[in-house]
Amino acid sequence: MSLPPYPEESLPPPSPSPARPESTVALPQGFFARLDFFLQNPHEITCRLRDGKDLPTLIRMFFTLSIVNCAIYGGVMGGNNLLQGADMILWQKLALIITTGIKVPILFLLTLLIVLPPIYVSNSFSGARLSFMQVLATLLGSIALASTILASLATVALFFSLTTMSYDFIKLLHVGFFAYAGLSGILFLVRQLEGVTLIMKTPLHLQVAWLILYIFVGTQLAWVLRPFIASPNEPFQVLRSRSGSFYESVQHSAFLMITGKTEKPGPSPEKPSAREEGY
Repeated sequence: MSLPPYPEESLPPPSPSPARPESTVALPQGFFARLDFFLQNPHEITCRLRDGKDLPTLIRMFFTLSIVNCAIYGGVMGGNNLLQGADMILWQKLALIITTGIKVPILFLLTLLIVLPPIYVSNSFSGARLSFMQVLATLLGSIALASTILASLATVALFFSLTTMSYDFIKLLHVGFFAYAGLSGILFLVRQLEGVTLIMKTPLHLQVAWLILYIFVGTQLAWVLRPFIASPNEPFQVLRSRSGSFYESVQHSAFLMITGKTEKPGPSPEKPSAREEGY
């Protein structure tokens, strides 16, 4: 005995597929308006990156935000010796502000250029199907966020430059600010890529690999481009010779600050210390 056919009227209707949010807000004009849009509307940024919409405009916007905000923070870093009365003549102190304001944007953009190819390839292996322009825009967005965070901390750095004479403390303070801004940029990158692909979450091992890649490339570039705040016993220089390491310098400054020890000026030129190398 065959069963009667199941009436079509009683079949449950198919569940509609969730609609993807669409970008509905136009990009504003002007630096501060776009900065506010970037901070207040992350979902709009995600929609545009996912749909490949306004990518040239987004890239220009992120590039401008990165350059301006990095230059602001770099100027504050370079002005540390001007505020603390270092043994340099006035034009050298002003030149240090200008050169540091130029070198901080170069540091961020060179780091981006170096890590862009491996991140693009590894993200493709994880299942994403993003164009090179989408990955470039997303990476520039992470740099823009990190530079914005740094610029927001410029007033804090300026305050401590005015209220302390400890070179080691100022150096570690700037390293901490850069670490916080860089980590925030990596988290922004991961969230944006997950929102753009709509396929799968970025594997944890890739997130860790990207973080390690950013750290080592960024710190090595920072060491090559030093000085940023310069050692108080050193003359003005645009770039220093490649000796020592970033980690040795940070470890040495942390040891001096914790123990309360100080170094006598004028160490032997045959083997300069990590502190003398400056940052």
